[in-house]
Amino acid sequence: MFPAPAQAPKTAKLKDAMNRILFILLALIALALAILLFLPGLVPVSAFKGRIETQASNALGREVSFGDDLSFRIFPRTAFRVTDLVIANADGFSGDYLARVEEADIGVKLLPLLSDSVEIDRFVLTRPDIRLTRAQDGAVNWNLAQTEETGAEETGTSGAQRELKLGDVRIVDGAARYEDLETGKSYVAEEIDMTVVLKSLAEPLEAKGEMQFQGAPATVDMVLTSLRSIMDQEPGNLKLDLKVGEAEIGADLAISTKDGVHYSGPASLSAPDLPAFAALAGTELADAPGFDKLSVKGDIDGNDASMRLENATINFDEIAAQGAVMLNWAGARPKASGVLSTDKLDLRPYMPPPSTSAEGFPAWSEAKMNFASLNNIDADFDISTDAVFVNDLEFGESRIKLLVDAGRLTAEIPELSMYGGQGSGRVVVNARGATPSFAGNFDVGAVQAQPFSKDLMKHDNLLGLGSFKLNFAATGDSQAAIMRTIDGSGGFDLADGALKGVNIAGLVRAVGEFSEGFNPAALQRAVAEARGPSQQTDFSEFLSDFSITNGLVSAPTITLNGPYLSMSGQGAINLAEQKIDLRLLPKGTTALEGQEGGRTVTVPVRIGGTFSKPTIGIDAESLARTGLQRTLENVLSNRNKNEDGEEGAEAADDDTDPARAIIEGIIGGKKKETNDQQGAVEEDSAATPEETLINEGLNAIFGKKKTAPKEEAKEEEPQQ
Repeated sequence: MFPAPAQAPKTAKLKDAMNRILFILLALIALALAILLFLPGLVPVSAFKGRIETQASNALGREVSFGDDLSFRIFPRTAFRVTDLVIANADGFSGDYLARVEEADIGVKLLPLLSDSVEIDRFVLTRPDIRLTRAQDGAVNWNLAQTEETGAEETGTSGAQRELKLGDVRIVDGAARYEDLETGKSYVAEEIDMTVVLKSLAEPLEAKGEMQFQGAPATVDMVLTSLRSIMDQEPGNLKLDLKVGEAEIGADLAISTKDGVHYSGPASLSAPDLPAFAALAGTELADAPGFDKLSVKGDIDGNDASMRLENATINFDEIAAQGAVMLNWAGARPKASGVLSTDKLDLRPYMPPPSTSAEGFPAWSEAKMNFASLNNIDADFDISTDAVFVNDLEFGESRIKLLVDAGRLTAEIPELSMYGGQGSGRVVVNARGATPSFAGNFDVGAVQAQPFSKDLMKHDNLLGLGSFKLNFAATGDSQAAIMRTIDGSGGFDLADGALKGVNIAGLVRAVGEFSEGFNPAALQRAVAEARGPSQQTDFSEFLSDFSITNGLVSAPTITLNGPYLSMSGQGAINLAEQKIDLRLLPKGTTALEGQEGGRTVTVPVRIGGTFSKPTIGIDAESLARTGLQRTLENVLSNRNKNEDGEEGAEAADDDTDPARAIIEGIIGGKKKETNDQQGAVEEDSAATPEETLINEGLNAIFGKKKTAPKEEAKEEEPQQ
């Protein structure tokens, strides 16, 4: 039997072998780490500086240089670190550079580097400063495309366009400035943190990041396909989502640079703070009512100076419209034009604020009216609308041709619907001077008077259907100032209507029934009974013409005709002070409706007060004057008959005619006196014959019963 072999020496040898292998692996790893850590320090980086600058210059088509502080690393990615990187500006542009970078981490591929070649696959730019310029002739300094001859001359290559491969480009805490020398506008972006990916010119250029644009926070997400197409002046595509401040812009556009920049496709804009967005875009809006918010959506087709928007949906302040719009910003002021339709054209945001008066007609506002917004933009629009709102007035379906030219607005209204009526009009607002001026004219028929007067005058007391016309001109920067300066003319003609709150026919009948004579208390009761919410004056026709001078409306003729009533009159209305002074002469019959007979009576009526509190009552002064005049006419008629020898003798000898007594007393005619009358005159030294006769005449005119003869009273005085 043989002894078993020893196992311990073999196990020890195996362990020694494994230890040697492990040591070798560790040594190799250490060597690899040493190479990764120390090899970059052994590589003569300065020897590659010129090559890197040359390759970068060839890739960008511009001279690229950087400072002497270069470093090289292999781990985790092969890269060069450079400082003070400068990309030169294009020929013909002021400024030393297109871009300047404080520090750049430039990724390179290792194998090409070992084969004496440099291929850049990424840039990490820290605190870059980018200067973009557009010259007056439209040329830009950021166009990196080059012709075949230029490329061949500068690089000695075959002339094929260089392939730009940036890979991953990141901008950290960057800044950019854009200056347009043609328009004089400039834009600044700061604190830019952005990632840009461009694997090749044929592949999409992607950019995503955030910044401060013109001092407002902004985010951008953009994809451009492809940059080579744009550089070759072939069509490309741009998808953009941009947010600046509160404004948001979205677009999916086809882009071409042949014969200038051209773009088309769906786009949208939402600017809830329009003045702030306009300021970011380089346009300062005047501080004036309106121009608060804007949203636009549609298909755009434009270039760097103008843009057309088709199939547009536009929301501007309180106005929602659809149609087509053309924008042009090449001139001194942007100009908008187009054809739009809207369900309502709300002009209230651009008007003075309404009065806070709780009741009645409000006082004219002294608040300054600011029309400076007319200088924000020029416009030429043809607008169709279902409704127009101007303060408390509401108009119906209308068509407006709106023209704004350097602060002057002209609104031609060939089709105007208002309160059931149809017509036309024109309004001009000129804000070019220090004080705005206004002019216009309206001619409308078949208007429903009650809702119109309710919205305009704040009462619904006028009913009827009719027409009105108005021409006006005024200056002023407030409602009150306009009312003090307004001039013009106009008129109205209403049919089959009524005046609510007063029964003029009833008033005439009541006055005509005073058989007891002139009684102020009775007249007051008659007026009170003829007024009230349930009373009204029906008419078949109510019309007047008027003129306006410095806010004073003069109506020389006022005519009203109705059942058992006709009325004429005249008067004035002070628009500035809102005062009314109308004197009317209604003539009616004392017979009730449906009855025959009755006397015809004329009762002068006076309408006064203010727009807020109008008054109506009997014009006692005119009533007395009218009665005297009528009696005078009768007396003169009798005198003429006497002179002709017809019936005059008896009338002339009628000593009881008080009117004749008045005339004789006023004109000094000789009156045949009785012995009693002579005695009375002698005894009554306190009253002249003329005064006595006039008093008796007035009493007779108003039907006052005669009292006891004064002569008898005189005879009794001694007995007292």
